[in-house]
Amino acid sequence: MRKCAALLLLVEVAASSLQLAEETLKFLDCQPGTESCEAEGNLHLLQYRGRRVPADPSPDEAVPAAPAKIPMKGVSYGPSPFTSAQRNKHQDYFCDAAKPLWGDSGRGDLSIIRSLGANTVRLYGNDPELHHAGFLDHARSLGLDVVPGMGDKAFETVQCKGGNFSCSEGVVSAYKKNLENGFLLANRSYHPAIKYFIVVNEPELKLPSLNEPRKFAKAIATAIDGVLTAEEAMGVVGPKPNLTVTFSFASCKRCAQFGDRPGLGQLWTLRHALLHPDKYGIQAKHNLTDFFNTRFTYSFNSGNPSAEIQELFLKYYEEIFPHTPIFVAEYHNPGNPNLQGDLEDILSAAANSSLLLGISFFEFQNRYDQAGHLVWGMFDPQKDPGGKQRLKFEEFEAAVPCLSPIFDAGVRTIAEQLTAAYGGPGITPTRLCLPSPQEVVVSEHGFHQMVGLNNITAMQQFVKRVVEKLGGFVPYVVPKEFAELFLHPQTSYSDLEAMLVGHPQWARWDMFSACTVDRTALESTLGGKIGYVCGQGYADCSKIPDVCKKDVWDTASWVFGSHFREFLYASDETPKPLRHCYLDGAAQFVRSSIWKKSALRHECVVPMGWTDPNKVFITQNGFYHIWSDHDPVAMSIFIQRAVEHTGGKVLSRVPRRFVRHMLGLEASFKSLQALWSSGRLSRSFLGVVCR
Repeated sequence: MRKCAALLLLVEVAASSLQLAEETLKFLDCQPGTESCEAEGNLHLLQYRGRRVPADPSPDEAVPAAPAKIPMKGVSYGPSPFTSAQRNKHQDYFCDAAKPLWGDSGRGDLSIIRSLGANTVRLYGNDPELHHAGFLDHARSLGLDVVPGMGDKAFETVQCKGGNFSCSEGVVSAYKKNLENGFLLANRSYHPAIKYFIVVNEPELKLPSLNEPRKFAKAIATAIDGVLTAEEAMGVVGPKPNLTVTFSFASCKRCAQFGDRPGLGQLWTLRHALLHPDKYGIQAKHNLTDFFNTRFTYSFNSGNPSAEIQELFLKYYEEIFPHTPIFVAEYHNPGNPNLQGDLEDILSAAANSSLLLGISFFEFQNRYDQAGHLVWGMFDPQKDPGGKQRLKFEEFEAAVPCLSPIFDAGVRTIAEQLTAAYGGPGITPTRLCLPSPQEVVVSEHGFHQMVGLNNITAMQQFVKRVVEKLGGFVPYVVPKEFAELFLHPQTSYSDLEAMLVGHPQWARWDMFSACTVDRTALESTLGGKIGYVCGQGYADCSKIPDVCKKDVWDTASWVFGSHFREFLYASDETPKPLRHCYLDGAAQFVRSSIWKKSALRHECVVPMGWTDPNKVFITQNGFYHIWSDHDPVAMSIFIQRAVEHTGGKVLSRVPRRFVRHMLGLEASFKSLQALWSSGRLSRSFLGVVCR
């Protein structure tokens, strides 16, 4: 049987301004009729750096062996300078204006990434009007490959999102500007730092969803055609980076094939569209089949651990796409007790796979301008008291924050575990700052940061802030012995919450604290949060006072407060302000002295107030809420309901002495039940009603 002769090429591109341009090409010479030359097959081999191999070497000409495969060890880089929830109007942080972040004269992010052992940096945000040559030059000088992606604005044309799903026009315009503003060298060859280019990242979020696979396939294929058109218009010469489309790890139930497997359905659909564009209504200017067979690489994002990726995806992928390389463009399994081992496992899989190129760790730093991006980063941005550098964009100016490493397990940071897996020399400590108990988010993440510091004073300061989030305050200092309890790596944030909900006496507690809207939240997110909370059914949103409907902040405050208060009575669970009154930063629980000074209408604030003894469950939890208020009348009503709940009836008023006893320090619902079952209460003031 005749076989395809796969030849590895090396193309040396002339140096420009002392820049060494060294890239690779792929050369394919398939014999028609062979099995590996089927129309559905992709013969695009993995890229290696080496000398060009002649198609027919002479007997005297030695054919060099391909070097050992080095997996992609990437870091996903999309920083922002915000240290609290803010709307970010600027997304491009690999432009020249962001040099105070990535340059060595500033924070030195690229050097930090290189010191982790990374060989690739994957980017987010792309404003084609801005210049990117400086970033690419610096990455190249450090030995880092760069994987930029298309900006979202390229897909916002009427033709792309107006129903036709032809996205070529916007992509051509945007990518031509990218080529002009740094992607090309003076000789019109690609900048050698660019390894791959992501045409679309998670297209199901910005193009037709996974419920419309034919439409998203058309949109992606026309976008790819737009990139090729832009290159042609700019007269690009020499080797070109592979193009990729980065899908999520979701299953595409509506895809014609492999819809029951994560990621595979959408990959198959895109391949089918590129090989058969006429079946999708695609009128391309270029031969997309040739493109797929010679210049396409798959990629996907996943938060799954290595074992699941290999079992659920990779072993099927290698059968379905036996000739098409792929890499994980976002890889991180937060909370994994053995993050280093998981990273080493996926890198080992990549080294031993003929298709899996490697991974890009997600992500470089936590982002306070992106919902849900506070559990993925290896660094936290924090205010730098001594920092003097500033970012100056057209949209805003901001100080450059310092980076504090995130502790993921015990006293080891994520960066340390990534460095061990990637084999890097490690970060110079002077480049980083320690987590500040006054700056970290009051959450499980912030708690683990304090545990990692193993500092009693820092934990005391953090606990004080937690108390304030629970509607109380610490007049003096958190007892040292209390803080020491939570420095052990085995303690949890939920343990801390549980102890503070018990209202320790060293703090002061305000029963008129309320769940209100957080004024630092993004206004654009409030509508969705209000709808979500109303949909839970605890708050009757049909009764929102008219005065609270005039302003979205007041509306949110009434809805959040009503929801939190009614949650107490609707479920036998103690409301936890740091969980049930957070809503991704849209809500906060504050004491009355704070909300009374805020700009919110007081009529729209719904404080917890006294617990209603007629509504709480007859359980230990309900007893605790009544006991916490120290209200004799409420306790008397609760005792009466408890007796009736077990088939008895109070024939006279509950004696004051017994009420005082049930409000005592040693009292509990269990002790009330014990007294009742012993018959001592019946002899005092109760009679039994037969069932």
